[in-house]
Amino acid sequence: MNCTSPFIEPIATPKGIKAFLSKAPLNIAFHAGGDSKEIIKQNRALCITPFDLSSLAYCNQVHSKEILEANQGGLLGTGDGILSMQRNIIGLIMVADCNPILLFDTKHKVFTLLHGGRVGLQKGIIQNAFQLMKKGFNTNASDLFAYVGPSIRACCYEVGEEVFSNSILQVGKIVQGDKIYLDLIALILEQFNNANITNYYFSPHCTCCTSTYFSYRRNPMCGRFGLFAYLT
Repeated sequence: MNCTSPFIEPIATPKGIKAFLSKAPLNIAFHAGGDSKEIIKQNRALCITPFDLSSLAYCNQVHSKEILEANQGGLLGTGDGILSMQRNIIGLIMVADCNPILLFDTKHKVFTLLHGGRVGLQKGIIQNAFQLMKKGFNTNASDLFAYVGPSIRACCYEVGEEVFSNSILQVGKIVQGDKIYLDLIALILEQFNNANITNYYFSPHCTCCTSTYFSYRRNPMCGRFGLFAYLT
């Protein structure tokens, strides 16, 4: 990756994988922010230099729990997760308030990247990823490293009571006077604990509180930043 770029933020990961975030104002999404296709390609190429753009694998993200296996670069299809054990592939998940999540099996050297927004988390995208890794690669929770990147946090995520018609979200409900906030980090932590995933790191940053990252809540016309990962 391009470690010299001010738009790249390396992530501390175990041996066997490299991961990093892109930052605003570098938009890396074709579908958001209003930049031309050529500008997005240039921005993506800047992020993954010296690797070729053809090695970048990404999804048409739709807030689902679907996870696609990446055996080559390019658009994999419609889904919100990428699973890969290929060393020549760089996975990308795009976000602007949702949680970018990495799960890495340190023993079997396979990883998933997840687009963990409220809807995807409700649908069970974390559980789906873990089950796919267990079924396909004999992944054990004790071998997993999990990373959760910058996202909108409870301080800024005001919601309506109707959101909690799904009981799964109750763990993240915070009532302050006449306002209700949603803490998705509490939900993710509960799901990690239920899966016996104990080796994890949560970024301390709220996307809505800082201009370092794009935030849809702060600006609905914004671009997207990304979580990138590849095996070494």
